Amino acid sequence: MQPQLIELNAARGAGRLSHVETRRDIPPFVTTQAFDWPGLRLEAGRNNIAGVDDFVGMHHYVSMNLDDRPLTLEVKEPTGFRRVVLRRGGAWVCPAGDLVSVRLNSTFNYVRMSIDPIYFDRLVTAEPGNYTIELQRTYGITKSQIGHIVGALIAEADAGNPGGLAFVDALATGLSHQLALHAGTHPPPVQRLRGGLSTAAKRRTLELMTEHLEGNLTVQLLADEVGLSPAHFARAFRETIGRAPHQYLLTLRLERARRLLDAPEAMLSEVAQRTGFADQAHFTRLFKREFGVTPGTVVRSRR
Repeated sequence: MQPQLIELNAARGAGRLSHVETRRDIPPFVTTQAFDWPGLRLEAGRNNIAGVDDFVGMHHYVSMNLDDRPLTLEVKEPTGFRRVVLRRGGAWVCPAGDLVSVRLNSTFNYVRMSIDPIYFDRLVTAEPGNYTIELQRTYGITKSQIGHIVGALIAEADAGNPGGLAFVDALATGLSHQLALHAGTHPPPVQRLRGGLSTAAKRRTLELMTEHLEGNLTVQLLADEVGLSPAHFARAFRETIGRAPHQYLLTLRLERARRLLDAPEAMLSEVAQRTGFADQAHFTRLFKREFGVTPGTVVRSRR
């Protein structure tokens, strides 16, 4: 049984200790848990969280009420707690790094997601590195396409992800743009259409990267697979994905490694080998550069 999403991405908040209070009458059962989707986690089920104190998420957090009954949140603000009512289909967003305390006395049906900020920025930014969409905490988002996209993600996960990573990436892109539109501090810039990979080439490339993370995937091999020259492929990939192929592949490998480290008896050398790193030292160096801690620290904290 997987821990619930709100417990997966907790960080210490401004010198305080984050605390999650669960309801004992509702087991922490999740009906939908995302597979190895890079940068996106998804779960749906019946809520068992009674409240959180001084919670800080490392990822952007999105939650939606799927119950016919209205959901009442008590959210801590500088002047005290205030009540927020979310009707069916209403969503709220909490940005990464935002300190939040919430009380909720309900066993409502929910769906919630976390989106890695780096992944989010890549999906909504026209020129990577030049513009960042900042999100603000927002409650009661209703008139949006978020519910339709979330429903498609739930259906895709429950069906075993038959559409592959490319389909999930497309849905995540639409979701991220909706979040930027309804919870962004500024509207996202208009993206210019330029030459990139075709839909089929993008799907095939991302599937190869996902299926062969432990192998020696080269630009030449990927380019040959979609019938392009290496130079043309590299340019088109960057136009489509927002990163160079080797940078994106490294991100996939590190995300996979982070999930493998959750296993009770995870061994660093085995994780490094299964995610395509040359050796344990190489893996440790890149992991710390990406996440700020060594994989050994992650393993010890799990135990």
